Parts: sequence; structure tokens; C-alpha cells
Amino acid sequence: MTSAINKNALFKMKSEPHLKPISDLEVGYYNLDENTATLRFQLSNSVGPLQISKENATAYAYFKSSNGSATDVIELNVEDEFDGLFTITLDKEFLQAATSTKVIGQVYVAVNNKDGDPAYNEVAVFREFTFQVADALINQISSFTKIEYIRMFDQLKSRIEQTVREIQEAIANGADYVAEMKAVLQQGIDTINKLVSDSQTSMTTFIETAKADLNTISNDAVEDITTLSNTTKTSVQEASTNAINSINTTSTNATTHVDGKVAEFNATVEANGFVTPEKLTTDLDALQWQKFKLTADDGSYETIALEGNIEALHALTPGRYYLTTTPITGASSTAGYAKVESRKGISNIKIITFKPYNSGQIWVKRYYNTWNEWEKVSGDIKDTGWITFELLNGALSNTAYQAEGDGGFQCAYRTITNGTTVTRKLRLNGSNLTIGQTLTKLPTGFVKNAQTFPVRIPTKYAGGYVVMRPDGEVKLYINGDDTAWESKDYAYGELTWHD
Repeated sequence: MTSAINKNALFKMKSEPHLKPISDLEVGYYNLDENTATLRFQLSNSVGPLQISKENATAYAYFKSSNGSATDVIELNVEDEFDGLFTITLDKEFLQAATSTKVIGQVYVAVNNKDGDPAYNEVAVFREFTFQVADALINQISSFTKIEYIRMFDQLKSRIEQTVREIQEAIANGADYVAEMKAVLQQGIDTINKLVSDSQTSMTTFIETAKADLNTISNDAVEDITTLSNTTKTSVQEASTNAINSINTTSTNATTHVDGKVAEFNATVEANGFVTPEKLTTDLDALQWQKFKLTADDGSYETIALEGNIEALHALTPGRYYLTTTPITGASSTAGYAKVESRKGISNIKIITFKPYNSGQIWVKRYYNTWNEWEKVSGDIKDTGWITFELLNGALSNTAYQAEGDGGFQCAYRTITNGTTVTRKLRLNGSNLTIGQTLTKLPTGFVKNAQTFPVRIPTKYAGGYVVMRPDGEVKLYINGDDTAWESKDYAYGELTWHD
């Protein structure tokens, strides 16, 4: 279990053949720390962080106090096998035994020798480091002070008990308080009821008086409005008749004049070789041109709320739309831009392309006799970059194509994720190899299914190939007889596959 109050101390250590002074980073713990005194180690070499996992190596630590108390050899926990990070939480019993002393510690890394050959035993010892274990302040309280605390808490207990008794007596007398409160409440209710009754009587009298006044005013107003309406109606009718007669006379004269001018204009236009408006309309209607309206007049898309209805989505006619509540799962939003495409004369082919408004995702739904599910055709790309590693069991890393200008690559692996597509890459470059022996251990899960690829080896052999398995093991084999294989012979190649 990881504690939220861990007291972490980080030691960075390099695998190098130099005896350096003991590292003192002024790290300190107390003898009452429990499951919180955590040491973190980052192990590295000149290339970078050591790529250590439980499959290829084991890391240990040993601690000894200046008073002679010591721990067993403790295995470190792997925190990040790609960054060389390991942790250990110090035991409470050891901290108590090492109270008020300086502790010296050291880390060891042993390569797992799966073949059991003593020639391949490898152990690296890292530089020593120190930290202090102090006595917690609370342990230093005097006996006199402890007795004073006990007396203080005893007095506090007595006061609390007295307060409880007083509260219990007040509760027992609560019945008298309740009776008084009920009497006051009833008086208040009687007063309110009388006030309401008096108010209702006053309001009724006021309403009746107001009704009588309103009836009188209403009758007078209706009589005045009727007289005014009759007078206005007569005046409007007379003005309307005069206006109609005048308009009819003017319209007849204007129509005759305009028709003559239009006829004269058309004759002049046609005589000079131009097209009249009537002929232009006829010619345009006869032309074959794109008459389907894909967007609004200003170029924007029509908004359609689908309300999750898949049939309404399928029924969309060709065009461009802004859709909301689109029936789609996995997209960054159900609102976005859509394009519907179909083939002329073919009713069983259609494609709908959907782009959520808030991401770069692209989704496609295809129809060929039946509708397919949504397919994501784009997404965010994640790339780990090349992560280097060293070959195991005595093999020499990065030895081929190292001449100036060759640019030989290093042993490394890489993962590229593009949407739902995962691409894996592995680079191998080494010599002093043993055929059929484990060259390296890749992180568990990097190889999802067993893989095999050809690699470059010296041309005197028929060919070489690499086999990788899900447990991370990578082995080299050659075609034909391998008895002539020499330590100077090499393997070189970059391998790529998809999960």
C-alpha cells in the first residue's frame, strides 16, 4: 500500500568503476516512523537509466547502524523499470534499534542467469550512502510532565461529567417550558385569526364600491366610442371610394405606356444581338448545372438535432450539416460537422463523414446494402521514442556499422500509437552472440504475439532470424549449421510490427 505521507529520499547512483566518498545527503528519519521511511534509488550508467525488470535482474540493499544493529539483505521494489527507479520502506523495528545513530547502506544489482553458467554471473555494487535515525521528541517527555497531563485530563473528565448532569436536569424541567410555549402560541393564533377576519370585511366593502364606480365609467366610455366609430367609418368609406377611382384611371394609363416601352426595348435589344430577360430565363432553365443546395446562402451549414435517432441519421440527403445529439459512441462530442455523399443512380451506396467540433477526430459510417458501424479513421498519435537497452549474457551491444559515416543504430525499442493502431519497433545491434541464447528481455506486454523476423548477419551464413515471445525473451537463430559461428560475428536489424 502506498502512503500519502511517505517521507521519500532519492539517491541517484551510477554504475562506474570509481570509489567515491560515502554519500551523505543529510537524510534523516525518526524511530517512530512506521511504513513511511522510504528510500528511492535511480540507478544509471553512462548511457542512461538502467533498464531493469524482475525478468532480467534483481536489486538488493543492506543497512547497518553504527551501534551494530543491521537488516537482512532486502530486495528492492521496482517503481519504474524504464527509468531505473527502485524503492524500499525501512522496517520500524530496525529504526527503533538504530535510534540516535548513523546508518550506512549499499545497493547491489545481480543479473538473472537463466542458463546457470557461472561465466555469465554479473553483480554490480553501488557506492555507499548514509542517513540518520533520531529519537522522536515525544519519547523525551519527562515522567513529571506525563503525571501533570494525567491530572489535567482527570480534572477535565470531572468537569464534563458535571456539565452532563446539568443538561439532564434541564431536560427534566423541559415539560414546564413546553406548556408555556403552547399558551403563547395559542394567543398568537387567536390574534392572527381576528386580524384576518377584520381585513376580509374591509376588503369586501372596498371591492363593491369599486365595482359600482367601474360600471358607471364603462357605460359612458362605450357610448362615446360608438359615436366616434360611426363618424370615422363614414369618412373612411368616402375617402376609399375616391382613392380607388383615381388609382384605376392612373393604372390604365401607366400599363399602356409601360407595355409599349417594354416592347420597344426588347425589339432594340434583340436587333443589337443581346439576350432579352425572357430569353435568358428560358436558356438558363435548359442548361445542365449544379442546382442542389449544399449549404446556406452564406456558406454555413444547416443545424439538425438528431436526438440520437439512427434512422434520421441514415435518411439524411447529400449535403453538409451541423449535427447535434448524433447517435455515435466513443467520439469526443456528439455535436459536429457532417458530410453526406451518395452515387447518382445507385441507391445502395452512401457515406457519412462526422467530425466532432472539439477535436481532430474523423468518423465514417458506410452504407452498402446495409449500414456499417461508425469507424474512427484518425486520432491522437503517441510515440515513446527510442528507448535504449543493453544485451544480456555476455553479448556486446552496438558493435556493428560503427565506422564513421555508417551511422549504425543502438539497441532500442519503441511504441507508436495512432488511434487504435499500435506499432512496435525493435533495433538489434551486437556481437559475441550465442545462437539460441537469450539476447535481451523486453518489458512484459511489449510483444503481444510471438514474432519472427530476418536480420542481417555475415554473408558466409545462409541467413539469420530473430524470435520474440510475449514474456519478453529475444533469441537469435541461423539457417543451417551454426558450428562455425564466431564471437566476432554480428546481428543487425530493425524490426516493425503491429498489435
